[in-house]
Amino acid sequence: MNKSVFSPSLKILIVLSLLFAALFSRQLSQKLILASVAVWLLFMAVSLLRNRQKRRDKKAFSLRTAFAHTFPFVRDSFGKETSNDSVSVSPAEYRPPILPDQKAAFSEAELAQILQHIRLRITDKLKSAYAEATWQWDKEPDLHDILAGKTFRILVENMESYTHADISFDRFGRIHVEPMTIGAFSPAENKSDADDTDTPAPEEPAVVDVRVWYELIGQKILTEQITELHAKGHSKLTIMENGDITVKNQKKDILKATLDSFPAQNYWQELVSILAEDQLTAKITGNSLQVSWI
Repeated sequence: MNKSVFSPSLKILIVLSLLFAALFSRQLSQKLILASVAVWLLFMAVSLLRNRQKRRDKKAFSLRTAFAHTFPFVRDSFGKETSNDSVSVSPAEYRPPILPDQKAAFSEAELAQILQHIRLRITDKLKSAYAEATWQWDKEPDLHDILAGKTFRILVENMESYTHADISFDRFGRIHVEPMTIGAFSPAENKSDADDTDTPAPEEPAVVDVRVWYELIGQKILTEQITELHAKGHSKLTIMENGDITVKNQKKDILKATLDSFPAQNYWQELVSILAEDQLTAKITGNSLQVSWI
């Protein structure tokens, strides 16, 4: 029993008993003292039960905290999400991982359905920047590896010069795509033969989602060019309608790089807003887009 509660309450009981004995008759004082003892015993019993409940709650909280540090974002027994950091995640963004011992809880049909949803999300992401894009697994990954955030590779087509892409999902369920070009060197004569063909070049696919195009293509190239140009004293560059990035050098336009699938002019205003989020100032000037960083 808690000593801090027991001692004061016992002292109060003794004082009350003495007062009853001094102020009232013997018979009445005995009844009052018995009633006081009964109330005191009831009070001590309630205190004991409360102390036991507090100890159980403290132990349960310690167990939940240890479990949350081992498995972040696992729901506890009260239906709340526990986490070892302060990131606030809305239900729409958060998707809890499937732990190894939970895989048995899903049937083969359910696992196949989850994998199908993942494939559709990859397709939607790629087609947001390349409308004609198609893909396939380089090596089909394990579902648990995907949900654990591991990176896996896919083969892509109709994405300009890109042949592969690395895919991963972060702890919030957001998909990350890193396109790349992988291929063997071909003989020079094969290249010349290909150049002699009269097959017309395919038209560039229309951009469906400017933000996704910027994340997959534009941001990386612009960051590289701006870093290099800033080091050489430049403070702005120009993006032409066909995606060519140029800078002025001795009053001449020098081609620095080309942005694949650069959005059409009707998307430029949205692109200006997206560039502003990266602390870049963009201005539409006729058939070109001027980007400055100072």
